[in-house]
Amino acid sequence: MEKLIIFYDDTKAGCCRCVSRFETYENVECRKASDYKDKTLIFATGAKVGFVFESENGKVPYAIRSATKDMGKRGYHVRYIYTRYMLEKYKVKEEDAIEWMLTDIQTGQIRNDIKEKYAGMTKKEARKELLRELRAYGRFRRKSRKK
Repeated sequence: MEKLIIFYDDTKAGCCRCVSRFETYENVECRKASDYKDKTLIFATGAKVGFVFESENGKVPYAIRSATKDMGKRGYHVRYIYTRYMLEKYKVKEEDAIEWMLTDIQTGQIRNDIKEKYAGMTKKEARKELLRELRAYGRFRRKSRKK
């Protein structure tokens, strides 16, 4: 797999724990996001870039949303965003999550699975399936708030 540079929120224990697992791979370089707070532009050439941030009430964090929007303006796009909901949906254990994500990024398996799932559906069937998925996510959020 090609080189991967991960920027992470070093103020959150969960992010640091996750990054410590990423650091065990030789092709992964982890950088603290706090080192770049006063920078207006970050360069990372010759590698794929990843971010590890905690969600905000089950939503994708503002830092990730704004980075996605900014990269879109420059002609780039985000291919993978992993959330706790996704890991639970695919029944991935926390200790296996990092290897699962790296394998997925390398092979594109989840993206291909999703494409295959919706490929043969009509628009009406796809809407129904997406609505079911949205409801399932709502149940997950309500359940996780109660914990």
